[in-house]
Amino acid sequence: MDTAASQDEVRLRKGSSLRERLVWAGSGGVVLLIVIPGLWTWASGGPPLAAAFWAVPLGLFLIGVAALERNIAWIITQDGIVIGEQRPIGPVRKRMVGVHDIADATVRKNRLSYPKSFSLSCRLATGEVLISPPLPDITRVNETAAVVARLLGLPDTAPVNNPFDAANAEIILRSPVSLDLGWLIRMAVPLLAGLCSLPFLVAFTVGEQELALGLLLPLGLIVAIALYRYTHRLSGARWIIRHGEVRIERMTLTGRRSAETIKPDDVAAIEVDKPDTKGRTCTISIRLRSGRTFRSPTRHDEDGARALRGEIIRRLNMPVNRGTSAG
Repeated sequence: MDTAASQDEVRLRKGSSLRERLVWAGSGGVVLLIVIPGLWTWASGGPPLAAAFWAVPLGLFLIGVAALERNIAWIITQDGIVIGEQRPIGPVRKRMVGVHDIADATVRKNRLSYPKSFSLSCRLATGEVLISPPLPDITRVNETAAVVARLLGLPDTAPVNNPFDAANAEIILRSPVSLDLGWLIRMAVPLLAGLCSLPFLVAFTVGEQELALGLLLPLGLIVAIALYRYTHRLSGARWIIRHGEVRIERMTLTGRRSAETIKPDDVAAIEVDKPDTKGRTCTISIRLRSGRTFRSPTRHDEDGARALRGEIIRRLNMPVNRGTSAG
């Protein structure tokens, strides 16, 4: 998602690059390959593998996302809103919404989005409601909305509650650390492991050792052991970004609460990590002069991660070139 915001125009974009679409389609193709051994087993007279039943819809869904997702762009100026829309196959469709056709604009939180994002909701004089692509700078949602309202000659939008807003005295990433959650997970893991082991024991009892191994019993045991060992890390972590410091709270492996305060002189670089395999979200890394590295407990799209990185650098009063973005 590319962005450009100034006092004369605001640009918003949503969509996937060709590389991201190829990753989605390739992932769907790999998932569909699971169907082949299932069909072979079925053709040989045996029962089809259960994995084949979920591989088909999942694989088709991933390929469908790559093929059908739209790229949408908004350009907001004093004349109105220019909306461009294009699918992977087909021409660009453009629409011009004049400034006199817009009755009002508000900021809305995209509830089903991950990571957290906000969009503009523009109500036209005809009653139609247009939803914009997400606002790019997650730290200046209200500021961007104010610029849009001024360009369109509308009343100022009501401020939206944004935990990442630069106007907040503290920017908090993730929920507070909870020790109770760690102990709850530790108590639940043995119980769930015991219940999940019953099908494997039944399979071994009736002589279906291959079926039991096909259900990945060894992998399940490894996951259960690792989950039990590192469960306190799952209790959560929290970054509290203040002016002049970043406080990091988390649980140790023994279940004790730990807190560290990072000062500007401690920091060697603040970077945006490379996007995940789907090319969607990134974490933010704070690399200390001591060699230690802390990664943010929340993930953001590249624009959101860069905006938060910039705000952390501003609050620590550091030069921007102290860290280079790898995203």
